[in-house]
Amino acid sequence: MKQDVAVSRAEDFYDILGVKRGASQSEIKKAYYQLAKKYHPDANKEAGAKDRFIKIQEAYDTLSDESKRKSYDQFGTADPTGGMGGGPGAGFSGFGNMEDILSQMFGGGMGGMGGMGGRGRGGGFMSVGEDIDASVTISFMEAVNGARKSVTITPVVKCEPCGGQGARKGARRQTCKTCRGTGQAMFQMGGFHVQQPCPECSGEGSTISAKDRCSSCQGRGRVRERKSVQVDIPPGCDNGMRVKLQGMGDVPLEGEGPSGDLYVRVRVMPSKVFRRKGSDIYYDVELPFTTAILGGSVQVPTVDGDVEVKISPGVQPGDELRLRAKGVRKLQSSLRGDQYLNLKVRLPKSLTAEQQRLIEQFAALASGAPPPSKAAEAPGEAAGEAAGEAAGEGSSEKSGGFFSRIKRDFEKFKHDK
Repeated sequence: MKQDVAVSRAEDFYDILGVKRGASQSEIKKAYYQLAKKYHPDANKEAGAKDRFIKIQEAYDTLSDESKRKSYDQFGTADPTGGMGGGPGAGFSGFGNMEDILSQMFGGGMGGMGGMGGRGRGGGFMSVGEDIDASVTISFMEAVNGARKSVTITPVVKCEPCGGQGARKGARRQTCKTCRGTGQAMFQMGGFHVQQPCPECSGEGSTISAKDRCSSCQGRGRVRERKSVQVDIPPGCDNGMRVKLQGMGDVPLEGEGPSGDLYVRVRVMPSKVFRRKGSDIYYDVELPFTTAILGGSVQVPTVDGDVEVKISPGVQPGDELRLRAKGVRKLQSSLRGDQYLNLKVRLPKSLTAEQQRLIEQFAALASGAPPPSKAAEAPGEAAGEAAGEAAGEGSSEKSGGFFSRIKRDFEKFKHDK
């Protein structure tokens, strides 16, 4: 009895693969893959490797199938009505090769070449053409409003004289003698036999003799064609964005299938007036210092034309005003961004004597200090003021007060500037 138990444990499928009973399918698959590489007869010529591989294959065939695994866990066999079916290997269908194992592991052989599909021209070969890139340069305002531009591309297309077959008119392609039309060839790698596209026919399954090749494409069935296409740049497109034109790329180099796409990268020239961040626009407004103090209005450019903007008295350098919906249109939307005005105050580089005197008086009043003395003023100016007072022209109160004079002189200064 003990011996029977030992034998039973030795033949347990989980023990054969070296996994626990609660192992996941990924763990079972990983264990099988490692053991199959080690014991496959193509890679291991040692005595007993063949029998060991049969057990590994049978264990994996059972445990990789959820219904068989459930039956095995419950009854100790994948066939609850007939036991193990005659001992180890009874249901084994053959060794196959390493490509079969890789196909089970990854869902395809080594010869599929990614998205290259199946056989060649004569075998229903399906593929997808390559995408191609192009670029176009537009102005700032074209990016704002949208534009239609022409770009020149040189995609791979089917040769027109031979219809993409590579053979001259009246000639026929011949079945490849190397792969016998399969488009696949076997080669050995590290003891494994792996499929790859046939080097003789490049996986097409057929060849063309030199005398029967199309003179336009030299038998390749594909040529590059230079042409111009129209690209619609949507309003709001920004620098570095790409516009996709579906099906305008290369046709497949081999077989039949859809063409790739054309991606046009947009380069937007910077504006000399505006700055852009996303869908918002920024503009620097220079204000005379008198407008900053007293308020007023200024003309401001926008992407829609000039607008008049009111400036409140007492604005500060660096203050920011917002013009709603005066920015760039957002992509795939009717909404627009805003335009922001950055206020900069422009100061005069020189002053007349009267302007300087008034500003000094303003500075003194603002700081609470007494105004400059008459003695500090120019003799002519002091004499003129004295003459004015003697003539009864009136004091500052009679002429409207000091701040009224400041405002009046600032307005005169603005007019002079």
